[in-house]
Amino acid sequence: MSAPACLPAWGHTWVDLPVLRLPMPGAELIPCADGCFRTRFAIHTPDDPVELAVHRWFLGHHGAFLVWKFLADSLDRLIHEPDSQLVRRAALGYDAYSVMLAYSGSCSREVYEDVIRPMMMAFDPAFSGRWARDYEPLPALLRRARAALGPVAAEPLSVASKANLVAHMEVMRKLVPDGPSLLRESGRARMETTDAERARFDEFFLVSRENVCVSRYHAHRAAVLSAIGHDLAKHPLSPACGETLRTFTTHL
Repeated sequence: MSAPACLPAWGHTWVDLPVLRLPMPGAELIPCADGCFRTRFAIHTPDDPVELAVHRWFLGHHGAFLVWKFLADSLDRLIHEPDSQLVRRAALGYDAYSVMLAYSGSCSREVYEDVIRPMMMAFDPAFSGRWARDYEPLPALLRRARAALGPVAAEPLSVASKANLVAHMEVMRKLVPDGPSLLRESGRARMETTDAERARFDEFFLVSRENVCVSRYHAHRAAVLSAIGHDLAKHPLSPACGETLRTFTTHL
């Protein structure tokens, strides 16, 4: 049985992805009920270049949502169990997030300016990545994990997290080299993020907040990572992206 698909029309194209069902940050996945079965998720990669760019923007963000959950869980565990193996696991999470940034932001500047940015602006004139509720706790968790480890033990994590910031800046410089963000243009940059804005971010990226059982979550995560992996194999961004994603998948 396939997951329900959310197919909002965005001008000339369609976003054809299963809704990503996630618990709220900090909430646990629920146990599977008796007779629970593994849901099958179909994710198809479009051939049209513009549709592919939009597909990657949304699917890459689905990957980011999943990596953010992985990072939150890994960093929280690391704070309470400082361990070199857990350090490498959390560092791998930041490497995987860098892949998601490169993948979702792999479109040309022209496609971003003409198609993707107007989508977000039409949805909300102040639309911002600051509204991502799953990312919000990560900086504080990272600081606490590094403090618990000390600078020497935390070095792999520090290197990976700093490389992730560089990856984020590279995407920003590529797609928005001169202009301000939508949030700054709206005049709302100094305002605190509201729950309504967090919900808007979820809604735009086809994310539903609800109780999710372990098998359903794992099945959807596997489908997202597999779809991105197959796309990268067919249309490589760099050898490192595909290899990092494969390594990350084997550590889940």
